[in-house]
Amino acid sequence: MLPADLPVALINPRQGRDFAKATGKLAKTDAIDAQILAHFGEAMQPQILAVESEESRQLGDLISRRRQLVEMRTAEKNRRERARGKALVDIEAHLEYLDNCLEKLNQEIEELTQANQQWLEKVNLLKTVPGIGQVISTTLVSDLPELGQLTAKQISRLVGVAPINHDSGQHKGKRMIQGGRAQIRATLYMGAVVAMRHNPVIKTFYERLVGRGKSKKLALTACVRKILVILNAMVRQNQPWQLADNLPPCS
Repeated sequence: MLPADLPVALINPRQGRDFAKATGKLAKTDAIDAQILAHFGEAMQPQILAVESEESRQLGDLISRRRQLVEMRTAEKNRRERARGKALVDIEAHLEYLDNCLEKLNQEIEELTQANQQWLEKVNLLKTVPGIGQVISTTLVSDLPELGQLTAKQISRLVGVAPINHDSGQHKGKRMIQGGRAQIRATLYMGAVVAMRHNPVIKTFYERLVGRGKSKKLALTACVRKILVILNAMVRQNQPWQLADNLPPCS
C-alpha cells in the first residue's frame, strides 16, 4: 500500500477486534472486517504512516535481518552449552558463519547510514548518550522515525513504555506497560542495562528508584522511558547529550 502512495495506518489487531465487539459485531468475515476497519479509521483517526523511501526500506530490511541473525546466534550459543562431539563442532562452525554474516551486515548498515547525511547526523547525535551505540542508534533511526517529532508522553505510548493506570473507585491498581513497538523497547532495554553502569544520570536514577523500594524490573523500565524521553528531546532540539540535562522534557 505504501509504495502505491495510499494512506496507511498501522494498528494493533486487538484494537480492531475490541472495536468490533464494542459495536456489537461478533461475527468475523472478510467483508465484516473491512467494514469494521473502515469504521475504526473514521471514528478513531489513527496516525497515518509516513511514506518510506527506498533507502529507508533497505535500512529497515538490513536491521531486521541483523536482529534475526543475533537471535539465531543466541540460540546456538545456548545449544552449545549442552552439545558434545560432532554436534558441538557443527554449532561452532555455524557460530563462526553467523559472526561473519553479522560483520558483513553491520558494514552494509554502516555504509548505507554514512551515505545519508540526515541519518548520519541523527546517529552521531544519539551516540553521544552513554549506553547508546551504533546498533541502537541505527535501529532507532530506522524503526522509530517519529523520534523528535512527538511529545514525551506520545513517544512513550508509541514505544509502549508509558505506565497505564488500572484504577477503579478506591482501588489503585498496579501500573503496567503494554502494546507499543516491542523491538524498539527491547533495543532500548539493552541500552538501559549498559547505561546503568556507564551513564551517571541513568545510574543515579536507577539507584534512587531501587532505594525507594521499586523492583529492579520496574526501575529498569523507568530507565528505558527516561532514556527515550531524553533522546526524543535531543533529536527535537538537535542538542547532544552534554546539554541533555538542560533540555525540557517536551511533554
